[in-house]
Amino acid sequence: MNAVLDLGTNTFHLLIAELENDEVCEYYQEQIPVKIGAGGINQGKISEEAYLRGISAIEKLSKSIHKYPVKTIIATGTSAIRNAANGADFLAEVKSKFGIEVQQISGDLEAKLIYQGVHKSFPFPEHPVVVMDIGGGSVELIIGIKNTILWKQSFEVGAARLLDKFNPSNPITSDEIIAIDTYLTNCFKPFSLALNEINSKHQKCNYLIGSAGSFETLLDVLKHDLNKQSTAISAHAEQVKNEDAQAFFEYIISSTQIKRENMRGLLPFRVDMIVTATLLMRHIFNNYGLNQIITSRYALKEGLLTLEK
Repeated sequence: MNAVLDLGTNTFHLLIAELENDEVCEYYQEQIPVKIGAGGINQGKISEEAYLRGISAIEKLSKSIHKYPVKTIIATGTSAIRNAANGADFLAEVKSKFGIEVQQISGDLEAKLIYQGVHKSFPFPEHPVVVMDIGGGSVELIIGIKNTILWKQSFEVGAARLLDKFNPSNPITSDEIIAIDTYLTNCFKPFSLALNEINSKHQKCNYLIGSAGSFETLLDVLKHDLNKQSTAISAHAEQVKNEDAQAFFEYIISSTQIKRENMRGLLPFRVDMIVTATLLMRHIFNNYGLNQIITSRYALKEGLLTLEK
């Protein structure tokens, strides 16, 4: 039995599970909204308040781990921690206080593990797909066929970074939307070039597979606020109609802070960043010839289990 700790920019995740016949056998999950990038993500530091929230969250998750007969703890720090000047100090304190050694994984390895995790959630089609993970600090885009990765890259343009960089109005204005979209077009040029090259060699890629996080919010808001149902394609993945995805984009992007706070399908800790996360989602889905969205409940933490195979 393994404990996986994914110390993300917005949320610290714990998964206690093991792989049995290449299937994820889950015993326990917990997530704590930490927002470790708040107040310093684009300055390359973890603020004092965020640092203390992070240590407090690790203390709580450590207690949860000790309730299970865990043999191995696999812990990783991603964008906000790996890019912070005091990230190493934070990880040293985690090791000193709780005996948990956290690896600062590269964006490239993060992308690979995300793909491996998502791939376990449902049978992928026989043609190329785009897998997207929207974090607070980074966005991972991976193009693959079945269990083979054709191209991958991590981009430091996560929802928290965009929020900090652009500080949009409430609700966001059309000029701000255009500015962010233009910025993303420039940032994602390597993805556009890779996708065009892969499309020229294979059957055209039209699936966007979203990895947990904001894509789970897509499902929850559709169900609880827009009264729209997705289609389950496995126990861990669902397909969303194109028109329903567009309705979600419009609903979130046009919303005010107060409206978001009252949405039944939106967790409180996602209220601040869901607009920029949705702009990221919409940008990839609408601008690169994709026309199908599948949401996966699996993400980096399930991919980290493969490190113990």
